[in-house]
Amino acid sequence: MKKLLIAYDGSPCAEAAIEDLAKAGLPPEMEAAVLSVADVWLPSNPDGPQPDFPAANSEAVRKARAQAVAVLESAKAMSARAADRLKTLHPKWKVESFACADSPAWGVLNQATQWKADLVALGSHGRSVLERLFLGSVSQKVAAECPCSVRISRPRKHSHHMRTRVMVATDGSEDSLAAVRAVAGRVWPEFSEFRVVAVMDARMETAIAWPESVAAQWAREQDSVSGEALVRMLEHSAKILSDAGLAVETQLLKGDPKHELLTQAEAWEADAIFIGARGLHHGGRLALGTMASAVAARAHCSVEIVRPG
Repeated sequence: MKKLLIAYDGSPCAEAAIEDLAKAGLPPEMEAAVLSVADVWLPSNPDGPQPDFPAANSEAVRKARAQAVAVLESAKAMSARAADRLKTLHPKWKVESFACADSPAWGVLNQATQWKADLVALGSHGRSVLERLFLGSVSQKVAAECPCSVRISRPRKHSHHMRTRVMVATDGSEDSLAAVRAVAGRVWPEFSEFRVVAVMDARMETAIAWPESVAAQWAREQDSVSGEALVRMLEHSAKILSDAGLAVETQLLKGDPKHELLTQAEAWEADAIFIGARGLHHGGRLALGTMASAVAARAHCSVEIVRPG
């Protein structure tokens, strides 16, 4: 983990994204940048070459240009204030701020690509009062199309414990193992707790019969039921975390993975769920897997969607 990009729009969820970084296990020294996107079209400079369309120099166009510039300047000031706050919270980080005029989701995606971010952090919802039920449209698009890992933060609810609790979902896929390794490679607060969870449904139960499936490597000739291979897979993931000095337990559930993961995370009062961007049967497709999408959309806590580096 070298470069962190934080998308910030001043909303309560954006504030939560900054606060949430203290529980993300990030290193004490790293590069971070705060990006605020002005949702405007920025017309060309009035002193430069003018576009070839009627009334390009009209009073209305000049006013629109001035308004867009003002919104962009406001976004620059907002990102700078957030960057100053981030420096206070993480004094050893190298922090800078950006602002651009673009559609919010596209602005974040473009900056993540150009800046070569390792992780993008943003709130689950933006400033719109319409985005209340599940995941906001900007967060949804960034999670689905970002080239790197994405952490979607939600305001922390009251819990009955003081320790950081992290749930890691695994199905034996390369991306889920990358999520396990990502957790193992972080620097966590003392006494943090970790739980590796796998959920057995019909698809998971039959995956070990696929010779090309990653899950098949956990099967043994002496196994009488597929559950034995899944337990072996869970233990392997847990060992990666325990070898990193983390206190970890495992949990094998049965049912609908989307429902079980979310139910258990809420019951355990997890602070975050780590999940691979793509699952076992996603092949080489680049699109976000349905499991990661569903968990990110409905979780009560923060969700980090991990893409292998």
